[in-house]
Amino acid sequence: MADEPKITLGLALSGSGNRTTFYIGFLEVFAEQNIKIDYLAASSGGSMVAAAYACGTLSEFKEVILALNNEKLKQFIGPGRRGGLYSLDPMEEKMREFTKGKTFEEVRPLMSFVTVDIENGEQVNLCMGDIAHACRISCTLPGVFEPAKWGNRTLVDGGIVNLVPVDALKQFPVDVTIGVNMRGTRHIFSNKQMTLKKVYNFFKKVLFIDEMEALFNGAFEKKNLDFEISPPLFNVLGKSLDLAIRSSKQDGRADLSCDLMIDPGLPLLKRDIYTQFHPFYEMGRKCAEDNLPRIRELVRRKRESMLY
Repeated sequence: MADEPKITLGLALSGSGNRTTFYIGFLEVFAEQNIKIDYLAASSGGSMVAAAYACGTLSEFKEVILALNNEKLKQFIGPGRRGGLYSLDPMEEKMREFTKGKTFEEVRPLMSFVTVDIENGEQVNLCMGDIAHACRISCTLPGVFEPAKWGNRTLVDGGIVNLVPVDALKQFPVDVTIGVNMRGTRHIFSNKQMTLKKVYNFFKKVLFIDEMEALFNGAFEKKNLDFEISPPLFNVLGKSLDLAIRSSKQDGRADLSCDLMIDPGLPLLKRDIYTQFHPFYEMGRKCAEDNLPRIRELVRRKRESMLY
């Protein structure tokens, strides 16, 4: 009917690690079924797939990712200089091939990639400017990869405070919101890791380690001019864990309410994780096929509610 209201659909994709190929299969099915996605919010590996999807290069991205092995993966990372073991500069340049150098403003669906300011713990949703650089930032696992600059901010993976970025969709006029939680948790750090950091913080306070660290850092302050610009690795990792702990105490911080939250219940990671790309791709396809009837029903009900 010509008078039927248009219902907008938004997907929020959680971080995914080596399971990123799941989202390739997931979004591939939506395209095959001619189901239009109006808005995408993503973090970590989900942002890479979302970027390729929005830029029309999902098939090329799929071909590269499914062919990855340990040797080829090394081409995407470089040596870290400060604040991380590795640099994602090569990955950013590779992603620029898939994004065709485009900005958020130039593509559809509209997107938002979730990051967090390592200095103040503020969630920062990237939805303007260079898509490839935003992908790189959203994939910056603290301690593993160097923090990246976005304006005057120092940003890392937003999964520290918000793994399924449903709230980032709320900046758009979305009628039906779908979340996909690949990890089954709220944060990129495990409870065990956060517990260990709490114990460390306790002894740090009791033993006055703060004062010792201040003296040590002060000894290098004048000679190392980029110390404040790019914080050391353990400083980044420590701050990230503290932010995750603080966020875990604030249940309502990230709004996870949506029309449908999909938890695929994927298997645990194996030792040789880079041989699992294709199985996760197939799981993504199956998950989309299984959930499309529910999504269509949600859209139908929303349309009816707007008509009457």
